[in-house]
Formats: sequence, C-alpha cells, structure tokens
Amino acid sequence: MPAADAASVETMAGPAAAGAPRRLVLALLGLYGAAALAALPFAARPGPEVTAITPLFVATVLITEVATGFLVLVRFEATRRWSLLLLGAACLFAGLMAVLHLLTFPGAILPGRSMLGMPQAAAWTFLLWMGGYAGLALAAVAAAAFAPGWRVAPAQVRRHGLWAVALVAGLVLGCGLLVTGRVAALPPLMLGQAWTPLNAGMTYGEMVAVAAAILLSLAGAGRRDPIFLWLGLALSALLVANLLSLAGGARYSLGWSLGRLSWAVSASVLFLFFMGQFLRQQQALARAKATLEERVAARTAELTQALGQRDLLLREVYHRVENNLQIVDSLIHAEARPVTDPAALEGFARLRQRVFTLGQAHQQLMRSADLRYFDIAPFLEELVAEIRRAALPGCTVEVLADPVAVDLDFAIPLGLIVTELVAQAVRQEGSAAWRWPSAGRRATPPGSR
Repeated sequence: MPAADAASVETMAGPAAAGAPRRLVLALLGLYGAAALAALPFAARPGPEVTAITPLFVATVLITEVATGFLVLVRFEATRRWSLLLLGAACLFAGLMAVLHLLTFPGAILPGRSMLGMPQAAAWTFLLWMGGYAGLALAAVAAAAFAPGWRVAPAQVRRHGLWAVALVAGLVLGCGLLVTGRVAALPPLMLGQAWTPLNAGMTYGEMVAVAAAILLSLAGAGRRDPIFLWLGLALSALLVANLLSLAGGARYSLGWSLGRLSWAVSASVLFLFFMGQFLRQQQALARAKATLEERVAARTAELTQALGQRDLLLREVYHRVENNLQIVDSLIHAEARPVTDPAALEGFARLRQRVFTLGQAHQQLMRSADLRYFDIAPFLEELVAEIRRAALPGCTVEVLADPVAVDLDFAIPLGLIVTELVAQAVRQEGSAAWRWPSAGRRATPPGSR
C-alpha cells in the first residue's frame, strides 16, 4: 500500500480515534459485568439438553472469527505491525478450532456420539482452543502495548501473512491429531457431564491469560489503536463465558449455555467493529462524493460561463477583423478610381481579391460553432461565386469540394491560391479588362455576428 494510504490508516487508528469509543467500551463492560454477576447464582441450574446449541455456537464463531481474521490481516498489510499479524492469527485459530470442536463434541452431529475421537476429545479440544486463542491474543496485545513500532519490512508483508495462515492451519491440524489419536494417553477432563479438577485448573490458568490481555488492552494498546480497545471487550465476554461455564459445573447447565452465548458475543465484537468502520467510511465517502459533485458543478458552471465569454470575444474579434478588411477594400477602391492605366487597375483588382479572401475566411470562422475550424466547401463556393459575378455574370461555375474542417492557417493560403487560379481562368475565358466589384458590395450577412 502507498505510504499515504498507510498513514491514513494510522491516523484513523490513533489516540484521537480511540478516545470517543473508549467511554462506550467501558460502559458496555460495566453492563456486561453486571449481567454476568446477576447470572452467576443461577449458573449451576440444569438446563435442557439441546444438542443444536453447539452447531449454532460453532457456526457463529467460525463465520465471525474467520471473517475478522481476514479483515485484521488486511489491516496488517496496510500498517505492517506485528501486533495485528498476531491478532489475525488468533482470530483465524479461534475460527478453525471451532470446526474441530464441532467434530469432537458428542451429539453435535451424530446422536449420542462424536464424529471424531473419544468422549474426552471434546474437552481437550475446548481447552486447546481456549488456550491457543488466549495465548495469541495476549501476544498481540503485548506487542501493541510494549512494541507499537515493531513492523514487518514492506517486502515481507505478504510472505508473513501467508506464513501466519499456514502456521495457524498447521497448529489446528496438530491439535486435531492430538485429541483424536492421543487422547487416551491424556488425563481425563470430564467425569460424565461434570468437569474434573484438572479441567477447572487449566481453565482458570487460561482465564488469567485472558484477564492479562484485557488489562493490557484497556490500559495501553487500546489507547493507540481502537481495535485493541474493542478486543478488550471481546476478551471480557470470553472471560465471562468461562466463568459462567465453570460456575455451571457441567454441560447443558444454565451457566454452560450462557457461556456459549457469551463466547458467540465475544467472537462477534471485532467483526461488528469492522462493520461499523466500514459503515463510517461509506458515510464519509458519500459526504466527500456529494462535496466533490457540488464543487464540480460549480466549477463546470464557471468554465461554461468563461467559455461563453471567450466565444463571444472571439466572434467580436473576427467580426472586427472582417470590418477592417472591408475598410481596407474601400480605401483601395477609392485609390483606384482616378487610375486609368489598365495594368495598374489590374493590380488593384488583384489586391482587392486577396483582401476579400482574407475577409471571407474570417467571416466563415465567425459563423462556425467551433471558432477554431470551419467547413472549406462553402468558403470556396463564395470565393468562386464572387469572382463569377464580377467577371462573367451570365456564366455558371460549379465548385466540387468535400466538407473538410480547416483552420485559418490552412484556409487563407488555399483561398488565395484558388482566387488567383479562378480569376486567371475567368480572365482568359472573358474580357481581358474586367474590374472587381465596387467597395461596400459585400456586406456582412445579417446575424453573422
């Protein structure tokens, strides 16, 4: 990504951007904590054994965590920060481990048994899932809090992202092989539907890691980047999920079911954060588009007005040039009146022909809509018609010219050449002594201005 784009991402993720949602996150944490405390006394109550809870829970976590991981890695590609790479890996790990949990949980797919592994496999999957996510999230928050400037080299960004995805996939595969192939050698975590002390102890240890990540998110990393501020809220929901589950003491208790719901909320927090950012960016783009459209419309109106003024000015210039050429023609005609020498009269007539050609070119340009080019065909027709009227009024001269657009630099030399050639041909065909029409005969056509 260009440096300017990366800078814009950093600005959006800076302290100023994190200040406003901080109060919202703290308020939500307070409400969530109050709701969890209110539910704790009822956590141990047995609930209905609804096996559909697990597929719905897994589907929610899978979709939201994988999507969030992808979005975090996109942000990593823009900022190149190791903290975001670790956070993206944590989200991907949480999403993929949900699939393994579904395959090992008894009754989630097949009635009364799991798709893979022994009954203890589901408990070990859950602990590995929780522990891996908590460890990666804690590493990401620690990197953001203590090493915010730790970045990947620009040329290595894509490679590190691919390696992170590959390592997460390998870690999930290793966990799958462990809980399905070696679970018999592992100590039991379940006694019927209840937890063993080992299960509770490992869960508490993982909860300590989650609590540490929450403190770092709210105290340090969240002040620099709002994504870690909202991660603190997500980890808090995960912490509540484990507290309720431990307080429930067994599967399908009220605490266990509420814990699954709280984990689904935890998985959705960052996804909703990115959706909110997307919505705000779309609104900002819509406002920027409206502003640009207003500016473009105003600028277009200004340019249209300026273009109209330029066209009016050019038409006035061409008209005045044509009038001045008519004045020159009148002066030449006045000077030629007392002259009786045929050769001198012939010279005056040729001079007036050339002046007429110049004036006719400016008149054609003044009539044109473009003001830069005009059609050569009517220009040549009027030149030839004027010569015919002066020398051979009873004759008909036909002009065969294609409608080609030309400018003054091309039309004036061509007009002079045509005038000389046609005048010479007319002289040879008619009288040897003919005179150019009197001055003032070629008035400007009405409306030509």
